[in-house]
Amino acid sequence: MSTLTPELAGMTSKNQFAGLKQLNVEIVPADLSGVRGHSPLPFSLQCLGGTWEGYLSGWQEDNVRLRLTGFPPIELSQIIEWEYRVSGQEHSLNTIQGIIKDIHVETGQTAWEGTTDILLHCSTSSVNGVLPNQGEGLVVYGHVKPEGSDSAPDFYPREREKKIKDESINPQKTGVHSSRLTIEKGNGQRISAYHDRPMEGNSIEGPVVVIAPGYGETKRDYLTLAYYFASNGFHVVRYDHTNHVGESDGLHYQICLSSMKDDFQTVTRYVRATWPHSAIIGVASSLASRVALKAEVECPSLSLLIMLMSIVNVERSAATVHQEDLFAGYGKGQCPDSANFLGFNVGNQFLGDAIAKQFVTLEHTLIDAASLTSPVILVSAEKDAWVAPDDLQAFRNALGRHLAQWIVVPNALHRLQENPKMARETYRQLIAQCHEHVAQNPSSEAIHNPNRLDLGRQNRREKIAQQQQAETDVGAGFWQDYLGHFQSVAKCRDYVKLLDHVFHALGPITPGQKILDAGCGNGNAGLYFLNGLASTIASGMPCLEESIQYVGIDVVPDALKRANEAMTAATTEWQHGKTALTPFVTKSWAQVDLGQPLPFPDNRFDRIVSNLVIGYVRDPGAALRELYRVLAPGGRMVISNLKPNGDFSGIYQSLVSNAALPQQREEARDLLNNYGKIRQAEKEGQFCFFVQT
Repeated sequence: MSTLTPELAGMTSKNQFAGLKQLNVEIVPADLSGVRGHSPLPFSLQCLGGTWEGYLSGWQEDNVRLRLTGFPPIELSQIIEWEYRVSGQEHSLNTIQGIIKDIHVETGQTAWEGTTDILLHCSTSSVNGVLPNQGEGLVVYGHVKPEGSDSAPDFYPREREKKIKDESINPQKTGVHSSRLTIEKGNGQRISAYHDRPMEGNSIEGPVVVIAPGYGETKRDYLTLAYYFASNGFHVVRYDHTNHVGESDGLHYQICLSSMKDDFQTVTRYVRATWPHSAIIGVASSLASRVALKAEVECPSLSLLIMLMSIVNVERSAATVHQEDLFAGYGKGQCPDSANFLGFNVGNQFLGDAIAKQFVTLEHTLIDAASLTSPVILVSAEKDAWVAPDDLQAFRNALGRHLAQWIVVPNALHRLQENPKMARETYRQLIAQCHEHVAQNPSSEAIHNPNRLDLGRQNRREKIAQQQQAETDVGAGFWQDYLGHFQSVAKCRDYVKLLDHVFHALGPITPGQKILDAGCGNGNAGLYFLNGLASTIASGMPCLEESIQYVGIDVVPDALKRANEAMTAATTEWQHGKTALTPFVTKSWAQVDLGQPLPFPDNRFDRIVSNLVIGYVRDPGAALRELYRVLAPGGRMVISNLKPNGDFSGIYQSLVSNAALPQQREEARDLLNNYGKIRQAEKEGQFCFFVQT
């Protein structure tokens, strides 16, 4: 399970590119005439391990509305299939499918409660369906259909009506060989890089792709993109910036944008000297794309520049993230020795260099764009919390005829890798564009996917290398500070939706059962549990003699103290509201390290929840075995975990925009700073985040 709902598949194009073809979905037709009069009807929706209850509340033409209690992890354009049954019978009377066209979430009386309204569009046909009268106990059971392999969107603009030929037509996959490079800068610093090349059909005159990682990222973050290029005949050189995270020389505290620009120019000079007859394609992400733009204006070397999720107005993006104008403060003489910039601590040289070398304002970006001579492919995210749409539009206008393509990823956040499927589709589109603009290969040539075994082996090699150079301190002191600044997140909608998913997957918890909250932190999962229990009691649950036994464990003593205080206060509040919880739940706490054997006997707990913890444990496998050992036969355990390359920009922006007090905004900034450390520790192999399978 992930902290963020997976983003939608599909892309759209801007301006001269009218858009992309809609998702190719064929709805199974059904006769709706026999069911229109049967609403509202009880409706149960199964999705990703949980079941949400609600009602099918009404029909309007070919649209149907659902209202569910809670926040199921659904997305636009997904398909829900449902069937009508008589209560107590398994035989289906009629089956209908609908595609999700709209989702509306309403918060309830507390931050933990709410409803989700879903609008579905259904096709009709002359198929007859006979349904009984509503008085005969008609109920509806639905589920979200898994996404099929044929649901990938067409990434080409409509006007051109081209198709990317799938590599499955030619199942043979091209192997890729990666070798280390060391490139020396003029100041003597060494740039650590990799050369990824195809093992077959290798041409020394083919295009070479230079990949500049984004701010706070390393060359390993772009391994998949590099292997897509190399599997399709391109040579790739990807590198780490100096004075930054990764394996190149220098400490990240010393980073400045001029240094990043020198790195890019040094690598492109190396490529030109090594492959003198090859076209060079530059790929740069986020803040690094602003750097690559200026580098290319000063020293043209590229046949094509690809700008991924580009920050074009550094001053505005930084102010959006930090809720203060860091550059204006610097100009007024506020020059601390260090500052947090987009989640990483940097020296005060960073702000001064960015201002002096004209990286900061949109005006200077537009001047550079107007001076550019190479074509540009711009990839942006529809829901990028860090980049304003009007800034991108102004940048597009300044590029003029040099804009070869503008691709907008719908519903995506700032980090493209946050959604691996969407990232892969984007890579395929970029390769097709490079074939057209640079390689001049036939447009019908198949796009090959990388060999997964090659990709996995190289990823492990580079992960081990980063582990050997781990510098990030994520010991007990870090977690003490992290949980101390994690309290505002508890009421963030994305986090509440995660807890809603966790407890719907966990299933009902009944009196007499024992629940373990492993890694309870500040007690957010326990508070959600108590709120649900209070709602159940208020709705008429009979008083039983046996109570539910809740046990919270964590390694941070202060977090356990906060959890106990919060749950005790919540219990007192509900008791004043005549919802007596005391006979129904008992609470106990223990300071326990999940990296060690648990101090509980076998088969102890009926329910176990571990929320956003397991990826931080040094040996997740051993921790899972211990949790399984203490799970009772027939019990249920739900584990949630951050996903690799997660993008917290949307959650952070939500926290900042909803902060009513200065200390809440400060807490959000501290959380962003700690998230930067978590990302770096993940890259160094200290943490292990898993993909959903």
